[in-house]
Amino acid sequence: MDFAASIATASPDDARIPVPTADLLIQHHKTRAARVSVGVPTGGHMLHLAVATCLFNDLHTAAARAGLSLGPVAVRAAGGFDETLTSSTGIVLEVEVTGDADPEELRTLVLETFEVSTVASILRESTSVEITHITARTTTASGSP
Repeated sequence: MDFAASIATASPDDARIPVPTADLLIQHHKTRAARVSVGVPTGGHMLHLAVATCLFNDLHTAAARAGLSLGPVAVRAAGGFDETLTSSTGIVLEVEVTGDADPEELRTLVLETFEVSTVASILRESTSVEITHITARTTTASGSP
């Protein structure tokens, strides 16, 4: 599978109006649409977005395998770099998950999924990546929290 990504300078003739990176609504293969927020599109910010996106995607896959229906899910990743900007000082995640299971089952889903989440697993080889907060809510019959 090809995991290509790219960034390129936009043409001055491009008629599309740029939107702030903190306000991107994208098509998403697991949830139809997702909101992406990156303060500044630096490599460090994109690394953190990769960790958050990977866990977000994996949670939807794991929930489907477990027969759970998820409502709103949000994963926020933050961290820093040393003074030379060559080593991560660690990445922390905050997860909000809503679904048709009790909150403890949703927390377990998050923690078990996080342990096998690809990007976090790769990064754990060289820096700390941990979840610092999970908010889990049960959805009502209408699908809202």
